This record gives sequence, structure tokens and C-alpha cells, in this order.
Amino acid sequence: MVQTLLPAALAGYVLGVVLAAVGTVQRSRLADRTASLVFALSWLVHSAAILRIGIEAGRIPLTNGFEYLVVLGWAISGLYLYIASRHQVPVIGLVLPPLAALAVAGALAVSHPIVKDADGPGGWFLFHTSISTLGMAILGVAFGMSVLYLAQDHALKSRSTPGLLQRLPALEECDRIGLQALIVGFVLFTLGIGTGIVINAGRHSELFSGGAKQIFPLLAWVVFLIVLVARTWLGYRGRKSALLTIAGFLLGLATVAGMTL
Repeated sequence: MVQTLLPAALAGYVLGVVLAAVGTVQRSRLADRTASLVFALSWLVHSAAILRIGIEAGRIPLTNGFEYLVVLGWAISGLYLYIASRHQVPVIGLVLPPLAALAVAGALAVSHPIVKDADGPGGWFLFHTSISTLGMAILGVAFGMSVLYLAQDHALKSRSTPGLLQRLPALEECDRIGLQALIVGFVLFTLGIGTGIVINAGRHSELFSGGAKQIFPLLAWVVFLIVLVARTWLGYRGRKSALLTIAGFLLGLATVAGMTL
């Protein structure tokens, strides 16, 4: 059943992105509303898939790369629906849902049989994976708003796409939402790294083993820290902050990719 629900959710996300693109290009409210409905239905199907995985496995589905990608995509999609309900930014449907679709596609690519585990993982491990997943999803929002910031900045400077300017959120709104997401996501990401180090020390009697799964998160953490310091203490904003946020999120995605190999 999971192998039916996940492809259905993926197809829904892709269809929603196509409709969002049509709404953006044609400035069609009908396409925008239909896209929102399709995204919401896809998220419900996605939720059913996660519930089914948990029932079949007999535990919270956050113990391997496949499950992490499934839940990450679900969290990003849920955050999109939340932001879309609070802010009139239809074009964000071209940024966040594709990330959710990418996560689901990655999960399907590395899919493996669901193994029932009566004991389940420990509480610390579940805490680690839960906050790490949520942190990455919220940082995905910061990534998405940074992409929109760069698009709006380019449109303003080129003055060649007046229709697009009307669809994109103001630079200040991109900056504000992106900064809020960056702060919350960074805190959760930091907790995720910290608990991961503690768990690794308990398993291997060493705090840092130097593997790619530890190096990439630390590099991403450093980049996000630089962005936050520059934004909150030095007052920096604009293209450089957006580019650094994008770079940090991509490093985080490299960590996710490493989990599935």
C-alpha cells in the first residue's frame, strides 16, 4: 500500500507545481487555487503513507534514510501549506513543493522492505531524528525564501518581467520570513547535531569520527552561523545572505543524501 500512496503523493506534488507554474505565468487565480487544493490532497495522501509505514513497522518511522526522506518531504509540504494559508504568496508553490517532491522521489529511489521492530529505536535517537528532520524542513523554508528573494531582486534590477514582479513577494517579506525560518531551523539543526554527537559517542566511544555524515552537517552549521551573525549582529542582508543560506541548505541536503548511501 505504501508503494501506491507515495507515488500518488509524488504525482500530486508534480501536478501541483505545474498548476502553480501556469498560475504564475498566466496570472490565473483558478490555477493557483487548484494548485493549492492539489497540494493539500497530496499532503493528506503523504500523511496516510507515513501512518501506514509506522503501522507496518510498529514504530515511529524515523530510523533510516528512506523513512527520513519520506518524513522530510512531508514536513516541507506541511510547512508550505502553513505559509500559504498565512501569506498570499502563490509563487512559493514553485519552490517548496518541488523540494517535497524531490524528497519523496529520493525515498522511492532507495526504498527497501519495511522491517517490523518490536523494540524500536531509543528515545534519544528518535529525539535526534525528529528535531533534525524538522530543522531541515524549516531551513528548507529559509532556502525557498532566499530563492524568491534572488528572483525578486533580479526582476527589480532587470525591469523586464513586470508580470513576475506582481506575483513575487516583496523583498522585505522574503527577508523577514526567511530570517524567522533560519533562526528556528538553526536552533533545531544545532540540537540535532549535538544529540547526534552524543549518540555517536555512546556507540563508538568517540565524539567525532570524521565521516562525511558528520563533516557535511558541521559545514552547513558553520555556514548558517555565519549568515545569522551577519544578519543579526552586523546588519547584513541581501543577495549574499540569500546565497549563503542556499549554500548551507545544499550542504544539509548532501548530508541527507549521504544517509541513503
